[in-house]
Amino acid sequence: MLSSVRVRGGALAASVAVLLTGAVAAPASAAGTDDIPIAGTFVYNGYNDPSNAEVHGAIHAVVRVPGGTAVYYSIGGKGASPGAVMPTVGLASSYPVGAAWSVSVVDTSGLKLYLPLGTSDRKCLCSNQSDITDYGGTSKPEVGWAILPPLPKDLKSVTVRFGFGNLVVDVPVTDELPSPASAKAPVILGGGWPQLPDEASIKQADPKPSIRPLVSNVADPDTATKRSSDETAISVDSDVLFDYGKASLTPKAQGTLQKVAAELSAKGAGNVSVVGYTDSSGSESFNQTLSERRATSVQKALQKLVHKKGLTFSSSGKGEKDPVADNATDDGRKLNRRVTVTFKTGGGQ
Repeated sequence: MLSSVRVRGGALAASVAVLLTGAVAAPASAAGTDDIPIAGTFVYNGYNDPSNAEVHGAIHAVVRVPGGTAVYYSIGGKGASPGAVMPTVGLASSYPVGAAWSVSVVDTSGLKLYLPLGTSDRKCLCSNQSDITDYGGTSKPEVGWAILPPLPKDLKSVTVRFGFGNLVVDVPVTDELPSPASAKAPVILGGGWPQLPDEASIKQADPKPSIRPLVSNVADPDTATKRSSDETAISVDSDVLFDYGKASLTPKAQGTLQKVAAELSAKGAGNVSVVGYTDSSGSESFNQTLSERRATSVQKALQKLVHKKGLTFSSSGKGEKDPVADNATDDGRKLNRRVTVTFKTGGGQ
């Protein structure tokens, strides 16, 4: 479990900056004399492309506020340039271009995903990417924020998801905002915390569009699970498992399949059906063959990972049939590239 590490502001804020950016940073201003909470850190490459420079980040606090939930984070490094730190908004998105929208809270017990609140005039209650990035990156971490819907009252800790799927687990949910607040942007880490919208603005936002059931929110997690009283279906993003147009599992697929295998070992019974799907790129015959080969690769991998008596495995492919999204868009095609593992639930042995 990750604990909240607290570092004094001022001179030692420079040490935090070094941790997050890998660069020497000047001491923070005197305004940042309060503690700097750090619930967890992460590193990834700009645009989620290994050939680009790194982005270093941290989740600082998840705080209950009137009408919502505030998330404070910071990012920096040579890869922290506009557009590189998170996916761009789609045409159907309720967020404006340039919003730092990819900040969410995962409630694993309630199976809910909480996204930033949006207003009726298509504004995001969140930082702008211009407030946390700069062309060529940033040498010192800059602090961002997002206001999400209210969390369940009994929720003590959550998983925070940032950017291109970076997860920080066991982040405490508190009732105390860090201080002091700063109305200026950008806010350098150690120099205070961005001032949040007022209570009236937060309460005017409709929370319903920003709360997604995990079972249907296939765009956000690498896997989406749908359960009924006697059956479970786990859909895995093919882009996590395979290189584009290929059927050999990538090294990063192992971790995702281990999670699926753990679920099978704990609850699976009877036959495990592995079905591959593709988008509509390429010919119909190519897509059909690719979906079958991918399903076979996943089946073989799961058979090596699961050693539970009574389980049998089968695989098949449906090619570009049964799409779950529009193949006319990049986001839609990404959702359609998937492998689904379906099994009866009969408890563990």
